[in-house]
Amino acid sequence: MKTPLLFVGGSARSGSTLLERMLASIPGYFSVGELAFVWERSVLRNDLCGCGLRFSDCPFWTAVGEAAFGGWHQVDAKYAARLHTSIDRHRNLDRISGLRGPGKLGSAISAYQELTDRLYRGVREVSGASVIIDASKQVGYALLLRDVPSVELRLLHLVRRSHGVAYSWSRQVRKPDVGDGNGFMSVHSPWWTVSLWVTDNLLYDAIAQRLPRAALVRYEDVVANPRAQLAQIVRELELPAADLTLSHLGDSAADLPASHALSGNPMRFRPGRVVLRADEEWRTGMSRPRQAMISAATWPLLLRYGYPIMAETKRSS
Repeated sequence: MKTPLLFVGGSARSGSTLLERMLASIPGYFSVGELAFVWERSVLRNDLCGCGLRFSDCPFWTAVGEAAFGGWHQVDAKYAARLHTSIDRHRNLDRISGLRGPGKLGSAISAYQELTDRLYRGVREVSGASVIIDASKQVGYALLLRDVPSVELRLLHLVRRSHGVAYSWSRQVRKPDVGDGNGFMSVHSPWWTVSLWVTDNLLYDAIAQRLPRAALVRYEDVVANPRAQLAQIVRELELPAADLTLSHLGDSAADLPASHALSGNPMRFRPGRVVLRADEEWRTGMSRPRQAMISAATWPLLLRYGYPIMAETKRSS
């Protein structure tokens, strides 16, 4: 039996952690976070689970490892991590997507998909979920999931305004889940960020055309009207939902339970009431010339997704 897999795709720093947590509050829905990185960051590096425990100490993921493989020690995690990093690259997208034959990647793709299939079966068995949510965002990984037997891929393309994504990549954010908790998330230049934003969103636009169930949602709309947006996502992707009252969502706040999500934004460690407010610090924190540069580089997609090319910059007095 296939389990619906709600895959959140899009450019990084687009608000996927908040969205997946709100979706995971729907009864029967379960979020795994960014499962694409489970071998590198969780099994090998032993990062923190969303519950606050190290991966190796988390009862949920320990049970998943037992159900899927007879224990994580039964898998060569370094080999699995090498499979992921060697396959999931933009240069391989034509082979992963089927536009070209898999060539020498064929055996690696098959081996990686088999591991991934067993992993999702373990998650379903331990969680009892009717819908699994994965916010890995990786384009190649999304394509690989189409042929994983245990899941039925439903793509949710999440878009955030290019200026907000670029500004988010420019800020230093601590990573409490890695090592001693004193490290920071990557910081990149606006040019690098704009290139990634355009590439990822164009690729997900193309992938959506090749899938029977795909939907588009904007981060700003989710934060402004969460109940309506989540209900629409469930309807558009034809997801099962025994209870869609969404009582955990208010007009400007959400009550979010603790989770076992792996990787992603550090906000996944904070259960309880979360104020829903669009992060638009870029309007005051980003210079006008830089805003204009980003608008010039991304205006076709800004228009495609319904954003004004130049937004009003609110300056504090």
